[in-house]
Formats: sequence, structure tokens, C-alpha cells
Amino acid sequence: MARCTIKHPSIRPRQLAMGLAALLGLAAAPGVANDSLRQFLISRTCVACNLSGTVLAGANLENADLTNANLAGANLSQTRLLRAQMTQIDLSQANLHQTILSEADLSEANLAGADLSEAILTRARLVNASAPHVNLENAEARNSNWYGSDLSNSHLDGAIFHQASLSATDLSNTTLTAGRFYRADFIGAQLTGADFTGADLREALIRDAQVDGTNFTDADLLGANLRRTDLSTARLCNTRMANGEINNDDCPNPSQP
Repeated sequence: MARCTIKHPSIRPRQLAMGLAALLGLAAAPGVANDSLRQFLISRTCVACNLSGTVLAGANLENADLTNANLAGANLSQTRLLRAQMTQIDLSQANLHQTILSEADLSEANLAGADLSEAILTRARLVNASAPHVNLENAEARNSNWYGSDLSNSHLDGAIFHQASLSATDLSNTTLTAGRFYRADFIGAQLTGADFTGADLREALIRDAQVDGTNFTDADLLGANLRRTDLSTARLCNTRMANGEINNDDCPNPSQP
């Protein structure tokens, strides 16, 4: 009996990438070369490429190499970027809501104005990152490293930064209300005007920090190392100090109008 052979049409990488993009609902922004997106989907490598404004929401990009890439304004919401190499990447104004960035390297990244709310940054590396006006509300960043980064005028309300390194960072005028910073490292940090209302700072290292106008109302500083940090200009009200005593020096006086 003669054998019947059915030949399937060959699938080229270009067609595969287009199929992947369609399946994942990904799209390049106007002006962005589709070839860059297709190549990235196939290889997960996009060194120094331009994907600004691209929609990559929900994609699985573990171990991707995005070194020096331009993803300004891109939508990376709920994207998996575990262990991704993202040094010197431009993610300014990008949507990274609920994005998983555990163990990713974003050293020297531009995150200005990015939305990292509820993102997972456990053990991520963000040394010398530029991240002013960034939204990190309710983010999970245990054991992450932000050494020397600019986080000024940002929002870290409700964020979890237990045992994170925030030494030499600029957190001036940043809100960190109800944040959890157990054993976090703020050595040499600029905390002028920062708001730590209700924050957990137990056993934190706040040595040699600038705290002019910093608000520690309802904060817990039990066991914190405050060596060479002058708290005389900080706001202390219902603040549990390093020795366990409650400090009410700056509470409003109800008798005053």
C-alpha cells in the first residue's frame, strides 16, 4: 500500500514571532520596528534596542537580556522578568504594575515616573538607579539592593523592604507610610522631608542619615541603629524609640488653637 505523506508548510521565525505576539496580545507602539519585537520574542535578547511604548503585558520573559534597551512608556504590567538582565535600561514612565522582577538586575536603570505598584522585587539589584517620582506602593522588595539610587519624591506606602539595602539613597520628600523596613539599611541616606508615618523600622540601620523634617509619627524604631543621626529636627509623635520608650515631643498640643 502506498504511503500518503502530508507536508506541513514550514514556519519561519518571522511567522513564529508574529504568532507569539498575537497569542500574547503584544503590540509594538507606533514608530517602533516590529522586527525588534519579533526578534525579542524569539530570542529574549534585546540589547540596546528600541521597544519604547510597546505592550508586553503578561508576557513570560524570564532571564531576558534587555541591557541598555529603551522601554520608556512600555506596558509591562504583570510581566515575568525573573533574573532578567536590565542594566542601564530606560523604563521611564513605564507600567510595571504587579510585574515580577525577582533577582533581576536593574542597576543604573532609568525608572523615573514608572509605576511599580505591587511589583515583586525580591533580591533585585537596583544600584545607582534613577527613580524619582516612582510608584512603589505595596511593592514587595525584600533583600533588594538600591545602593546610591535616587528615589526622591516617590511613593513607597505599604511597601515591604525588609532587610533591603537603601544606603546612600535619596529618599527626600518620599512617602513611606505604613511601609515595612525591618532591618533595612539606610546608612548615609538622604531622608529629608520623608514621611515614615506608621512605618516598621525595627532594627533598621539609620546611621549617618539626614532626617531634617522627617516624619516618624507612629513609627516603630525599636532596636534601630541611629548613630550619628540627629533627630532634633525630625517629627516624633507616638514614636517608639530604639530603647522602647515612646516619644511624644512633637505631638500637637490640644490646648493650642
